[in-house]
Amino acid sequence: MSATRDLYNGNAAYDLSYIGGVGSGVRVRQPDPLVRPRTRTKAKPKSRTRTKLRVRKQQKISPMAVAGFLAVAAFAVVLLLSYANLMAISDRVVHLKNDAKELKGQEAILQAKYERTFDLNAIEEQFTSLGTMAKPRADQVVYVDMSEPDSARVIQGETEQSASDGIKNFFTMALEYFN
Repeated sequence: MSATRDLYNGNAAYDLSYIGGVGSGVRVRQPDPLVRPRTRTKAKPKSRTRTKLRVRKQQKISPMAVAGFLAVAAFAVVLLLSYANLMAISDRVVHLKNDAKELKGQEAILQAKYERTFDLNAIEEQFTSLGTMAKPRADQVVYVDMSEPDSARVIQGETEQSASDGIKNFFTMALEYFN
């Protein structure tokens, strides 16, 4: 047991001679007496060196830059207001379309009531039954001759008018218009 203990030395990971066993023919490398094993040293914490910042003096703000920022802000406000106006108009259009649909329905109802009220066949039937209206007989038919060309006469009132009457008429019409 002491022979294995000497070979094993408590750690099989570093002792290659133990793997093959005693007399297995595995060549074991002996440590070199000149090479010292490395020992790990703790790394020193790096100290941070702060670089000095060079600070520029505050520059003057350009009036054109201020005017540009104000112009952009004004355009943004105008854009928002135009979007709000567009939304209001769009909402109004939707309401008007709904009103138009309702009015179309009411138109159909009123048209039906009108046709029911003024049924020409019912009116004709009523007056023919009373005797106040009768269908014309064959000898009562009148034919209109349309072979001659049309003619028309234009009748004008007073054509001659003095200049003073024209001025008076002009002012009277102007007063009537503004009253």
